[in-house]
Amino acid sequence: MKKLNQFQQFNFAVWQTGKTFMIQSIKWNEKKMCVSLDVIITDDKTDYGDPSVSNIFEKFKVHLIKDTKETDVNKYHIRDQIVFKSIGRCTVWGDFNSQLSVEGMVEVVK
Repeated sequence: MKKLNQFQQFNFAVWQTGKTFMIQSIKWNEKKMCVSLDVIITDDKTDYGDPSVSNIFEKFKVHLIKDTKETDVNKYHIRDQIVFKSIGRCTVWGDFNSQLSVEGMVEVVK
């Protein structure tokens, strides 16, 4: 069957519970015309049903769809701790569905 991934949903609000996030890199994304962040999970208290499983230090991409000026890159800095204020589209991708790409809005907390 084709295009089955269009019918999968990722519940980011539930997934982010128990996690802390930090910016690893910032760049202007010419293709999407917004700021893009590489974000690292710096703390993960999520119960995955197996105590040996954790996503600590895993990285994912965040496209800041409201930061649409190239100068918006200056709002963010490497090692800033962030929280997610709103989430748009989330895409789980890759050969093993182990990659995450998110569109949303964030706020710097540290």
